[in-house]
Amino acid sequence: VVAMPAQTPLIRRAQALGKPVITGLEVIALQALEQFVLYTGVRPTPEQVDAAVAYARAASVS
Repeated sequence: VVAMPAQTPLIRRAQALGKPVITGLEVIALQALEQFVLYTGVRPTPEQVDAAVAYARAASVS
């Protein structure tokens, strides 16, 4: 799984061919979400997950 950059040559090629793609960052976010649920028993809202992903993305380019 490659988290950064989100747009790898493979991702761009798949998109150009009209294939569905999921980036490495999205995979990591989904894994983190499920770990959070397992540890806490609480499922964050989609908005909370989106905010966490945006925060991680911004922190990785700083």
